[in-house]
Amino acid sequence: MTDPLSTDAANGASTPVAVNVDPATNNAATTGTTVPAGTVVTNPTTPLGTATTTPVATANNAVTGAATAGIAGTPGTAPTTPAAGIGNATQRIQQAVAMVDSDPVRARAELTRLLDSNALSAAERAQAYAGINKLAEKLFFSPKIVAGDTVSQSYVVKKGDSLARISSRENLGTDWRFIQRINGMASEKALRPDMRLKLAHGPFNAEVVKADFRLNVYAGSGSDRVMVASFPCGTGTNDSTPVGTFKVRSGSKLIDPQWTNPRTGEHFAANDPKNPIGERWIGLQGTTPETSKFTGYGIHGTTEPQSIGKQMSMGCVRLGDADVEAVYELIGEQSTIVIR
Repeated sequence: MTDPLSTDAANGASTPVAVNVDPATNNAATTGTTVPAGTVVTNPTTPLGTATTTPVATANNAVTGAATAGIAGTPGTAPTTPAAGIGNATQRIQQAVAMVDSDPVRARAELTRLLDSNALSAAERAQAYAGINKLAEKLFFSPKIVAGDTVSQSYVVKKGDSLARISSRENLGTDWRFIQRINGMASEKALRPDMRLKLAHGPFNAEVVKADFRLNVYAGSGSDRVMVASFPCGTGTNDSTPVGTFKVRSGSKLIDPQWTNPRTGEHFAANDPKNPIGERWIGLQGTTPETSKFTGYGIHGTTEPQSIGKQMSMGCVRLGDADVEAVYELIGEQSTIVIR
């Protein structure tokens, strides 16, 4: 696959592509964006939503009193110790899934440990991934902050804030659009002073498990990491997706990229619905002597949804359209991407 920004490619060469730059992030973006990320919040006549003192924070609620000037929230407390290993793997997965409503932080930690153990059958791994994504809807992709979840933080919007400024100032390690996503904001124009937001603290790391056709996103690292989401993916024909450790290539996160097929020379313009790499591109760069030789590889969308779960790409990692948008927002230049 050819990196849209590079003349280097795994299978040939491509003409460098000019792209539109998002002024808030210096990442490439499409033209015609409805609301630029740099939009400054002005003090409205009527605050959005109604006053609340409840601990559950959403983008539709406002706070009063001392919060008028804007105060940062505090991260969650230390997570609960994972459930003890009782029974066989299937029973432990069932026990964890049963805790989704009563103790989701503990359930997520237990499912992560089980998946990291590499001791599960294919069917058990599929069940654990389903549990992780059920938890993700509750813990990660919703505006609710659950006690004990150290990934999430409450934040009160200040006058002059934009989502891009919040993401940068709080060092979230994510694209500003992820704040909009998890708080259910239809537009950044909905941002108002004194609004309480949920923030997710990165940087987040990714691991592609080729045998499972999964791209898993983690908060933290080492034995303390927790899987926050798992996405089905496609990989390269004849097992051609390289393995090892990578990072996001600087300046190679693109929205609606142009692309030239390195094998045929066929060119696809931005906004072309037939563009095989879809609407997102995350270029990868090897970080070890073994992986530094791999150029032109990346994570991208696809116009062939049937290829997810199969080896059909030129070596890149493919995701469904909705999934690649979320991964684009989560994975940045501080992230580590492992392919195994």
